[in-house]
Amino acid sequence: MSILGVNSALAGACQYTNKTQKTVTSGADFAERTAQAQESLDAEKLENFKKEIWNEINSMPWGANTSIQITDGAFRKMMEDSEFKNKMMKIIREDAIGSNKMCGGTLINIDENGYKGYSYMADHAKEAGTAFSAHSKDKNAFYVKKAEKKREYMKLLEEKRLKQELAERDLKAELERKRLNEKAIEQKRISQAVSAGANAAYEANFLMADSGLSE
Repeated sequence: MSILGVNSALAGACQYTNKTQKTVTSGADFAERTAQAQESLDAEKLENFKKEIWNEINSMPWGANTSIQITDGAFRKMMEDSEFKNKMMKIIREDAIGSNKMCGGTLINIDENGYKGYSYMADHAKEAGTAFSAHSKDKNAFYVKKAEKKREYMKLLEEKRLKQELAERDLKAELERKRLNEKAIEQKRISQAVSAGANAAYEANFLMADSGLSE
């Protein structure tokens, strides 16, 4: 074989090798891009799901300071397991309703293993405030309306206090009116009794005097 023929054969082999390498490289790039695209779609799907959950939680009738932490693992499990999601949301909804019964604060943690929560009664305001501050500092803590909810809760407490004061004032006024009314009735009864006694005495004296004149 001539040198030209050998060179041509080598050139063909090189071209084939380069083509094969490019094909393999392109295939790897495509697979990587596909994986990245799928990962991006999954991340976007998870974020949208998280927003739906947070919006639903935010629409619940919270009545006190509440800090909620839900891990990404828990969100993924809720997204894939409707039974787990329904169970977690049911418990959170019950906590929201319970927070209106003058609760001092509610702290909730949810991970892929389930729910953990704790609530403070209103008469443990100091402990509730400390626990709430520590819990809500976490970067994953949910509390979009922290300040607003706190104001609402304090307003609720103030309204309850005012209502209680008004109720006590009304009760005192009613008792005083009742006392005065009973006193007036008693005084009237005594006055009537005195008048009746005086009239009877007068009539008795008159009869006696009249009897004396008749003699």
